Amino acid sequence: MNCLITGGSGYLGSSLIKYILPRVSSVTNFDIIKSNETYDNVKFINGDITNFEDIKNATKNIDIIYHNVAKVPITKNKKSFKKVNEVGTQNLLEAANLNNVKKIVYISSSAVFGIPTKVPVIETDLRHPIEAYGFSKKKAEDLCFSYIKKGLDISIIRPRTILGENRLGIFSILFEWINKGQNIPILNNGKNFYQFIHIEDLNDAIYKSSLIQGSNVFNIGAEKFSTMYETIKSVIDHAKSKSKVKNLDNNIFLKVAYFLSKINLIPLQEYHFKVYGKSVFFDISKAKKILNWQPKFSNEESIIASYENYLLIKKDSKKNNYSPHNSILKKGLLKYAHYFF
Repeated sequence: MNCLITGGSGYLGSSLIKYILPRVSSVTNFDIIKSNETYDNVKFINGDITNFEDIKNATKNIDIIYHNVAKVPITKNKKSFKKVNEVGTQNLLEAANLNNVKKIVYISSSAVFGIPTKVPVIETDLRHPIEAYGFSKKKAEDLCFSYIKKGLDISIIRPRTILGENRLGIFSILFEWINKGQNIPILNNGKNFYQFIHIEDLNDAIYKSSLIQGSNVFNIGAEKFSTMYETIKSVIDHAKSKSKVKNLDNNIFLKVAYFLSKINLIPLQEYHFKVYGKSVFFDISKAKKILNWQPKFSNEESIIASYENYLLIKKDSKKNNYSPHNSILKKGLLKYAHYFF
């Protein structure tokens, strides 16, 4: 199988390359930036997903496309969400259709559901995103559904928040607070059940979804997960930190932080504020049954693995990556947050 991974230089894309490389005939990385990691048997195409000719040429003689490239929430750029996540997906699907690609795996997001009205969330539940990124991913899914009707074979993967190897991004702020023994804010006393997914389990689901014939949608998350309080406490205990978990319901910090996020002075966005205190988790029985997929990692194992990676990158800044998902973020005014709780 000749495989193309869009966004193969990013966090998930580079991890996916490592995973599928021993299992397929060839891998091509299509990205605007070359990966820090090089492989003798991975071809790199410097291309822009928003340029139709670039992606049309890249998809020639390709059997499977793993469409991963996207602008992520912390970019806060609504125009780039539309340009990359929507127009880019349209370009890819049209190119795949012209070049008779056998299978496409589209990596969507749990953000398409917004704040779930019930849990667990199943694949057919109403998609009701609450912010620009979620809307762009929903529209990209809708494009996939329209091309399925045209005959393309597409698997849509909706992962919960990704943790595990090399995952930092917004979590780097949490880890720094724990590392320094500062207090950690929660909402709803941390009683909400919140599900993550380890990147290795996600890679396995993505790969297995590329092997099945026929279009489908799969919600992907950890099988073993707990409350937000228990998840955060597991990292504090692991780190032997002096941090304490503090409930922030009705705290002035929330209003101040929300305002600061709107003017880009802290690296949080609307979704974080609205969902952090809510229960969000998927029913993964469909993926387990159809894909013969079984997640191996619990919430606690995944977040502790991310914390250990944070410690490694903190020691060696050269390991910091250009991707926002596996870099230590600049906190902005969040560095003063612990004075509020």
